[in-house]
Amino acid sequence: MKMIKTLSRHGGARPGAGRPPKSMRFADVRALVDERIAAALPDITDTLIAAAKAGDLGAARYLHDRILGRTALMEVAPADAEDPYIDADIDALLQELQAQPG
Repeated sequence: MKMIKTLSRHGGARPGAGRPPKSMRFADVRALVDERIAAALPDITDTLIAAAKAGDLGAARYLHDRILGRTALMEVAPADAEDPYIDADIDALLQELQAQPG
């Protein structure tokens, strides 16, 4: 005989069961922190700009990355990966220069 599974009210997840997520438990604290950070941003920005102008490379790099986005990190610069010219290119260029009048 085939058993038909019926909806039962025993076991399983129930609405409202379990621990509330941290985002809900700390929503009021996060709102206060967000307000404090937002209020401090103009001063922080001014300080970062002043530090970058004074030569602080870390501040300059941070501002650059935030405005223009981070550049992809490469292990070797493209110019260092291989010689941009081979001997045949240099020889051809020298022949062109020698062939020019003047």
